[in-house]
Amino acid sequence: MDTQAVECQRLSRRFGARAAVSDLDLKVPRGAVFGFLGSNGAGKTTTVRMMVGMLRPSAGSVQVLGLDPISQGDQVRSRCGVMLDNVGLYDRLTARQNLQFAAKIARLGTSEGRERIDELLHRVDLWERRDDKASGFSKGMRQKLGLARALISEPEMLILDEPTAGLDPASIVMVRELLVSLAQESGRTIFLCTHLLAEAQRICDRVAIMQNGHLLAIGDPNQLGSQGLPTFRLRLSGCDSELTKNLALPGGVQLSLVNRDEWRVTVATSDDIEHIVAALVGARIGVRAVIPEQVSLEEEYLRLVGGDGHE
Repeated sequence: MDTQAVECQRLSRRFGARAAVSDLDLKVPRGAVFGFLGSNGAGKTTTVRMMVGMLRPSAGSVQVLGLDPISQGDQVRSRCGVMLDNVGLYDRLTARQNLQFAAKIARLGTSEGRERIDELLHRVDLWERRDDKASGFSKGMRQKLGLARALISEPEMLILDEPTAGLDPASIVMVRELLVSLAQESGRTIFLCTHLLAEAQRICDRVAIMQNGHLLAIGDPNQLGSQGLPTFRLRLSGCDSELTKNLALPGGVQLSLVNRDEWRVTVATSDDIEHIVAALVGARIGVRAVIPEQVSLEEEYLRLVGGDGHE
């Protein structure tokens, strides 16, 4: 069996003169919780729509679970639970009826479907509203019902576009815990488009950062900024940018300014920090603190996309 849940090779999609996705090379291993990050217009939703066969690529190829979404779209969609940015519920139906309809499409038996629906309504905290029409649901409640619908067939892979949009903090935590448990319980692949960088860092095995249709970075969310190397924050006195340019620090490392008197350094091994401190002291620079740190996904995201992360 193919070890990749998703594989894109030079995948591109144009809308007239505008390139929404350009030459995307991407691999998502089976069983991973994969975060697809980027601001509005980055190319995330266009990529997802090509993954499920709703859009034909302008160039390149994409495979999902070893299948071509264009020629084998029905098979892809039968094996994937999908929740796009537009949840698309039937407003005249109740929460339970929406799920019953989804269960019929998934060809679940009556007894199996009933048990599955009851389980999911409890799991997404909609049991008390099960007989209320979707037309009266808030955006957050619609998101939760859409997630339950995506799970109705117990799919091999979940493809979720902003599943926590419109949710209150408690519901965001609920969805996060649900996604983690789904991945742990069954080894299910989860492909998650999100703006919430802290959530992605907390639950994803790997993340990719998109901007203007281009892939900027991909890797472990806890190591993306430092490539897995030890990073330290130094509180120094008597140090300025001009002085650091002329410092001969061990291993050729460079200090980068964080704020007025704090600097960051990434080293090959943790032992190297002792030699760097010695070199600073020898240059008559006061070392007030050495703090091990992890570059956050948010910091790396903003460094890559520039500015405040908006295009």
